[in-house]
Amino acid sequence: MISVLDEHGFAMSKKFGQNFLLPLSIREKIVSQMGTIEGRSIFEIGPGLGAITSVMLEKGAFVRAFEIDHGFAQILRSEAFADEERFSLVEGDALKTLFKETERPDLIVGNLPYNVGSLIIGDIIERGLLPERMVFTLQKEVVERMCAQEGGKEYSSFSVLSQLDYDVSYSFTIARTAFYPQPNVDSAVVVMKKKADSVIEKGEREKFFLLLRTLFSQRRKTIKNNLGRIIQDRDQLKEVLEKAGIDEKERAENLSLKDIVRLMRCY
Repeated sequence: MISVLDEHGFAMSKKFGQNFLLPLSIREKIVSQMGTIEGRSIFEIGPGLGAITSVMLEKGAFVRAFEIDHGFAQILRSEAFADEERFSLVEGDALKTLFKETERPDLIVGNLPYNVGSLIIGDIIERGLLPERMVFTLQKEVVERMCAQEGGKEYSSFSVLSQLDYDVSYSFTIARTAFYPQPNVDSAVVVMKKKADSVIEKGEREKFFLLLRTLFSQRRKTIKNNLGRIIQDRDQLKEVLEKAGIDEKERAENLSLKDIVRLMRCY
C-alpha cells in the first residue's frame, strides 16, 4: 500500500483524517465481524486504496464504495477494481452522497476518519438508513462512548443514539502501529447489530431526537433545567417528570434509553 502511494505521488490528507490499515490479518478479522457476506450488498465508507474492499470481494460480496479523495477514487476505478463487476464507486463526501442512494444495503462498513466518524454514524441512524449490521473502525474512545451505559463517564447522547436501533458491542482494539501513517491514538472495531424490534415507533423518531439533544445540551444542568427549553410551562414540566417517574434533580447521564423513551411519551 505504501509503495502504491509513493508510485502515484499521493500524500496523506490530514483534512480527510486518512490512515490506512496495513496487516491483512486485521483486515480479515474486521470482515469476519460481518458474518456471511457472499451475495450480500455492502456500502463501504472510505475504502482508501481498497485494502478491506478486496477482502470483501474475495468473499463474494457486492461492494459500493464511497470515497472522498479524488486520487484514491481514480485508482479504485481505473486500476484496483476496474474489471470487478461486483464493485461500484461513488466519489464525494459520504455525508452527502450516502443518503442519495435509492437502495438500502445489507451492511455498512468503514474505517472512519477520526474527525467525522461520529457524524457519519449519527446521520445514518437519524436519517433512517439502518442496515441489518454495521462494522466500523474508529478511534478507541469513540467506540467506548458508543458502548457506554448510563452512569458511566463515557455515557453521552451519542451512546443513546448508537443504541437506539442497534445492539452495540466493542469487538477488539487495534494498536496505532497497525496504521500508516501512524496516528496518535489507538483504534477499535465496533459491531452494530440491528435490534429485532424497534424501541420507538417511526413517527416518534423526530420527537425522540429533539428530546435527546435537549437533555444532553448542558451536561452539568439537571433534567428539569434542560427540559425547560422545550416545555416552558412549569406545571406541565413537573407533571411530565412525575408521570415518567424521573427525579427533576437527576442529570441526563443517569437516564437509560428506556427512561428517555418513557419521558418522551409523557409529553
